Amino acid sequence: MNSNTNRHLQIKDPRQSKVLIDSSTRFLSDGCLVLRKGNDVISDIFSQLNRNDPSFSHCGIAFFERQQWMVYHSIGGEDNPNQKLRRDSFEKFVIPSDNTGFGICNLQLKKHEIGKLHHIVDSLFQQEIPFDMQFDLQSNDRLYCAEMVYKAIQQAVENDSLFTVTMHKGFSFVSTDNLFVNKQAQILCRINY
Repeated sequence: MNSNTNRHLQIKDPRQSKVLIDSSTRFLSDGCLVLRKGNDVISDIFSQLNRNDPSFSHCGIAFFERQQWMVYHSIGGEDNPNQKLRRDSFEKFVIPSDNTGFGICNLQLKKHEIGKLHHIVDSLFQQEIPFDMQFDLQSNDRLYCAEMVYKAIQQAVENDSLFTVTMHKGFSFVSTDNLFVNKQAQILCRINY
């Protein structure tokens, strides 16, 4: 498969999931977005906040570290009782038992922007930034998943108008599709469990 081709795969047999997850890593590169949709009610609600594409409810940024792909992401709730920013293996991030599928998105960042982005997200991880239960874009001491990705990339890139922000009834927020539905983003693969 050509890495520039958008692949959409449906897994019918659960035994295939490990093989497809492993093979999907060839689409990863440092600074890629990894998107997923959880299989719970909260994930369904968050995916419905997307204006253009409700495929995903959660997101993170991938980097190759310690001989494996890791995903930096911010998550709250039962999955993360201490509410601090996480760095999980790609396999754990997209695990079929907790998700209905995932996607990998390239943002076409420059090499120096990717290096800066890695430094930013690792710094946020080291600071143990907690999850933002208020979903407040104005604060920086707490970050929800799409907010963390949005702010980290906005700090790292030269193009500060890469993403849009959604406004609803006077409330502004970043949803997952604000990150992957834009002219600089390219979904490289989608896997549905």
